[in-house]
Amino acid sequence: MSEKTNQDRIKKYLVGYEKDGEHKKGYLEEDISNGKVIMLSGKWGSGKTHFWQKKIIPSLNEEESKIPNHYISLYGKTSIEEIKSEIFLKVFESVDSFKSEEKVKKIVENSVDLVSSLTKTVSVFGLSLDLSKVTDKSFEKIDNLLNDEKLKRTEEYLNSGAIICFDDFERKSKDIDLNDLFGFITQLTLNFQCKVVIILNDDVFEGEEKGIFSKVKEKTVSKFLKYEPSIEELFDSIFDNDERYRRLDDYKEIILKTIKETEELNARIYIQVFDNLHEWIDNTDKNQSKYIKYLIYLNINFILNHYIFKLDLVEYDKNAGKALMQVLGSSHSNSIQPEYVKKLDLYIKDKDSIINGLSDYLSNEDYDNKEFIDKLKLKVNNDVNEKKGIDKIKLLEYIKNNQALVKSLHFIDSLEIDKLFDSNNNAELESFQIINNFIETGILIDE
Repeated sequence: MSEKTNQDRIKKYLVGYEKDGEHKKGYLEEDISNGKVIMLSGKWGSGKTHFWQKKIIPSLNEEESKIPNHYISLYGKTSIEEIKSEIFLKVFESVDSFKSEEKVKKIVENSVDLVSSLTKTVSVFGLSLDLSKVTDKSFEKIDNLLNDEKLKRTEEYLNSGAIICFDDFERKSKDIDLNDLFGFITQLTLNFQCKVVIILNDDVFEGEEKGIFSKVKEKTVSKFLKYEPSIEELFDSIFDNDERYRRLDDYKEIILKTIKETEELNARIYIQVFDNLHEWIDNTDKNQSKYIKYLIYLNINFILNHYIFKLDLVEYDKNAGKALMQVLGSSHSNSIQPEYVKKLDLYIKDKDSIINGLSDYLSNEDYDNKEFIDKLKLKVNNDVNEKKGIDKIKLLEYIKNNQALVKSLHFIDSLEIDKLFDSNNNAELESFQIINNFIETGILIDE
């Protein structure tokens, strides 16, 4: 049996699998998970949301084993009441799509309480909701409201093991108190016996909220699932499951190899790179490996560091190294004469000795986009043998004021991007510059 990926194992655990012609139920399909909170955590950008929406939800929605489920993004939410309202509205609007005799045979007469027939509001989760927003029926009489079976079924729907998934915790408003939010999540599971899934980044909370979360998760969460795909696993889950990317099948190997070289594990970055490559392949004839690799490198660097390098044909003496060795060897006879040639190289505006002095400090450092600047400044500060001609104070100031450039310099240096420039001619320069402009402006047109 082939080794299962992290995604395969989690999917199998949550929604089951087929064995000997029978379906073995997963955790979310069993009653044991009713009234429980499950946490799916992993690194920022590792594709947790993509995994839930593309792998888990389709399985939950399969006709023969359909389980009510709703995805709630906390992005932009400013109050618990707003979250409550969205849950009720989504449940109310979809309750009929999950209708079955088993789920509706017991109608809870007190599922909603009439607040006012004049304002057409009901109380759900202790929140008054405007019924005119969730039904087109006219509630002129109290009896009409109480006899609306769809409204009555809403609570029963939640009590039947419905799944509510909360995502984007890092994007919630600071106005929402974390204690109150997890209190509400606990209330959902206790009052309605629904299953709650929360999708979180490993380091989603900072400062005071980090301490609060550490305490409340132990009291709230019943099951912890670690989502940690490899680069190839995340790559395949996106690339192989989108029909648009079949246009890139011939280039899959070089795309994956190049992304692995950057060591980036981020679903959003992959999608943007795939989309730009699709557009590039469709609109140009520059499909050689060097252009594909350069586009990927440049795209990822721009996303991470918001910096675009320009290219230029610069003149250099290809015999300079030989001449230096001759001088060091104290042999001055038959001195090697300069031979100037054009070389395609990265162009940095106002390039000076400070930029040149950075090279020794940038080399042999692990690339970590979040901590790199702090590590670099520490390395410069602790250097007791200052590099000749380098002003440490000026260098530290330059690093502080040009972080995007410094990160980008390290990014291209660690990946040896300059090795892509081999033909050193105007035609190649033009093609690389088109890629630069495309990544910077987002526009690729034949002019």
